[in-house]
Amino acid sequence: MLNENIQFDVFIKGTEVDLIGLTDEMVSKSNWYKWFNDEETTQNMQKHYYPNSESLQLQYLNNDIQGNPKRLQLGILHKVDQVFIGVISLANIDYLNRSCEVSGLIGEKKYKGITFWVEANRLLMAHAVNTLNMHRIYGGSISKEVAVFYERILGFKLEGVLEKHIFRNGSFRDVYLFGRIFEPPYT
Repeated sequence: MLNENIQFDVFIKGTEVDLIGLTDEMVSKSNWYKWFNDEETTQNMQKHYYPNSESLQLQYLNNDIQGNPKRLQLGILHKVDQVFIGVISLANIDYLNRSCEVSGLIGEKKYKGITFWVEANRLLMAHAVNTLNMHRIYGGSISKEVAVFYERILGFKLEGVLEKHIFRNGSFRDVYLFGRIFEPPYT
């Protein structure tokens, strides 16, 4: 069974999903590292250039995530099924200028519905604004649909396009940049 015997540590409670702390156990007892080997899951990301492995994911967790004051990466837990379905993060956290970058993915295909992704983003943004005192959250994607999602559903603005910026699947692709200014409290 998926995620069998994993002890999840809930960090931020939601309605449909919770955001959870990431652990070594989750690397070995979930599909986390395998998501980045799936061409379909990573088609709009700067991933899938080299194979990922359990040991590489563990190294990433221990060296880049845990204890890093410039990154907050959390797991997305489907509450009812108790399944670790994805990750979401704030990166490049800049406490002086009160800004950070949002990114993430739903890796378990069965749970790719928009409901879980929207709630995970809203939970993380509320934490960023109300707890970490962030004023501006931004992101980017090689998928225009992702940028439009952030614009229409989460209130971000399209801020620009980096033309032919990323080489992916045999061609150079544009990167769509989006951002939003927040004032606390954000709910």
